[in-house]
Amino acid sequence: MPTGIQPLVQVFAFHFPPSSASGAARPGRWAKYLPQQGVRCRVTACSAPGAAETGTACFPEPGNARGSWRRALPLARLLHRLLPYNEQITWLPAALSHAWPAQAAGPAQAVISTFPPLAAHLAALLFHLRFAVPWIADFRDPLAGNPFRNRPWARPYDRALESLILRCAAAVLLTNDAAAEKLRRRHPEHAAKIHVLWNGFDPADPPVLPCPATHPRRLVHAGSLYGPRRPSSLLRALALLLDSGRVRPEDWRIEFVGPHEESSFSDCGSALDRLRAAGLMEIRGGLRPKAELDAAMAAASILLLLDLTGGPESVQVPAKLFDYVRTGLPVLAWSPPGSPTRHVLERAGVASLVFSPEEADPVVAERLGAWLECPPPPAAPSAWFLETFDGARQAAWLAELIRSLLPAPGPGSASRNPAAAS
Repeated sequence: MPTGIQPLVQVFAFHFPPSSASGAARPGRWAKYLPQQGVRCRVTACSAPGAAETGTACFPEPGNARGSWRRALPLARLLHRLLPYNEQITWLPAALSHAWPAQAAGPAQAVISTFPPLAAHLAALLFHLRFAVPWIADFRDPLAGNPFRNRPWARPYDRALESLILRCAAAVLLTNDAAAEKLRRRHPEHAAKIHVLWNGFDPADPPVLPCPATHPRRLVHAGSLYGPRRPSSLLRALALLLDSGRVRPEDWRIEFVGPHEESSFSDCGSALDRLRAAGLMEIRGGLRPKAELDAAMAAASILLLLDLTGGPESVQVPAKLFDYVRTGLPVLAWSPPGSPTRHVLERAGVASLVFSPEEADPVVAERLGAWLECPPPPAAPSAWFLETFDGARQAAWLAELIRSLLPAPGPGSASRNPAAAS
């Protein structure tokens, strides 16, 4: 492209601000900070409460395709019923019916998509094939081997999709080193195109600051419980501490604020009933406003983080970890040995107590009881944490990756390579 022209990137992000879904924040930071690095963004996202079209973002509703793309809606609805998971396929024709005309009006030089859901990657794949622009495929979660996509008969489907994306994408992003290494082992022929871009935080958003010490103290989980992220080990250990008198309702309250599944507490029902009867437990389910989640974190003495609690390994990092660390509050966590969550907590600067999913309830109760008797004070996040997960710094790295994938300037134009120019 001509020297001096800022490249334009088409972004397909099903979740995008003002959506409160955790997956919205990552592309939201890109759209905010990439223009500061000389890369313009045009975003196609799904409609959300409070969303309004701007010059750089549109929010088509699933099933609301325009023009000839309406003919694809019956097929999209059929696939929605047949596919093993909800891939938000009905949004695909609507998204492309907006992106196609936008490309004709102002051509993008690259396309980025972020998964989940799969519809975003499929939109970017079709956009890449139609307009021959390089595609960056971002995996906030793994596709093949994802513990939340756990239907055995659907594993070949996930593997086939992953192979297709690796073949067609110019670059692939994972959110941590462990996930990237697993993908490289499965696809060694594409190892060079696999990169790590961690999740992070927006440095312009002030962190939640802890309130002065309250009584009773609060152990708080702020956010969603789903799939194999369950508090079973914690609640059984707390029931043992309640029975022994080491945890008393006048000293502690355990709060879960946010939506959960019916199965989230299914294997610790007895402990849950005892804790509730004693007045130790409070559960505020359902989607909660961000202000309520922030207020719950601010009032906490300890924050609870649940990585994968049902398996021996994890290659995912709960998005709330970055909000937790910025508060400076101590973090009580469940995460398998060697996980990226543990890696972050070990270097984040805040106090943490991390249990493995297989640890026995009496062992958990003994260590947890000692921690609750004298909780660590808040501590400032480390310089490593603040630098590594700064969303503005991450956008600068992404901008360089985007530029590296663009075609070299033609004859007669200045080279982007400083050595060649000199």
